[in-house]
Amino acid sequence: MKYLQKKITLLALLVLVLLLAQESRAADPSPPNQPLIGPGSYNYEHKAITVSGPFWPRHPAVNKDNKYFLFQPADPTPEEAPVILFLHGWMGIYPTQYINWIGHIVKKGYIVVWVQYQSDRFTLPWSFARRSIIMWKDALKRLDSEDSPIRPEKDETGRIKTAIVGHSAGGYLSAVIAAKASGKWRNIPKPYAIVCVEPGGLHLIPRKRLIKNIDFNTKVIIVVGDEDNVVCKSTAQKIWDYISHIPDQNKEFLLVKSDYHGTPRQISNHFFPGNSGYSDTAVIDARDFYVTFKLSVGTFNCAFQGTDCEYSLENGSDEQVYMGEWSDGTPMIPMTWVEDPNSLETTCNDSLMPTN
Repeated sequence: MKYLQKKITLLALLVLVLLLAQESRAADPSPPNQPLIGPGSYNYEHKAITVSGPFWPRHPAVNKDNKYFLFQPADPTPEEAPVILFLHGWMGIYPTQYINWIGHIVKKGYIVVWVQYQSDRFTLPWSFARRSIIMWKDALKRLDSEDSPIRPEKDETGRIKTAIVGHSAGGYLSAVIAAKASGKWRNIPKPYAIVCVEPGGLHLIPRKRLIKNIDFNTKVIIVVGDEDNVVCKSTAQKIWDYISHIPDQNKEFLLVKSDYHGTPRQISNHFFPGNSGYSDTAVIDARDFYVTFKLSVGTFNCAFQGTDCEYSLENGSDEQVYMGEWSDGTPMIPMTWVEDPNSLETTCNDSLMPTN
């Protein structure tokens, strides 16, 4: 009888501990909400998205795994819009893995072309850029046809207004493809801007020295995370070294810092730019609103329209680095504007490749 009473007492204590822990978690501050205004806000010009695809280009250098989708703004449907090439990370081979980020860009008035340059079977890394370019060219041709419901917006010379955004390996490819666009024989438009979020692949994907050919008018945003133990900062720093010819007013290097103040924790790991919740604390939260959403759309708006530059290319302005406030009013740790990336000290490690 005494043993049973002791067991019941221990069980009651365990239940009490669990209840107190649950109450404590419930009392934790929640992350900042999506802002009301600005390029990261939910103030959308378009209320719906039209998705078409998959499409497969007819080319001997690609296979059935290399396909692309078109995401276009609707409600209302514009007559024309700039076109954004979206490049996924290593093995991020489904657009659903970035769907909220893609959707945000589209509802802000842009066409997004998502290309699958890799498959669940082994794909040679040195073919990533070529495969991406083949699909990119096919997508632009399709959009610029009479059958397209929205035509690509063009400048006064007839060049399609484009930009590139990528995460991880896609972030590195963004720079490589932007450089390749400077070769006229490739017949792809030079991007107005590139946004490289946690770029990686320096020693896996070739052509790093080609990056120095990126047009000096291109606006470049590079983002790294302080707890990104997959690629950390080495690829990002190398891209920065190769774009020394680009004026300071056209490029930025930003560090996203983790914040453990509330729940879910806002950890700046390698996986937060994705929207699947894989190896992360949340599917979508402040890190999306104030980093990927804000910086990408802010950069596009600045490049194409000359607006919202304070959110993307402003050397550490409040609008650029601000991350919102926790529900208890505590400001979330802001991003850090990095003047000299080669002097940046981080606690993360580049686990996939050597740094030299």
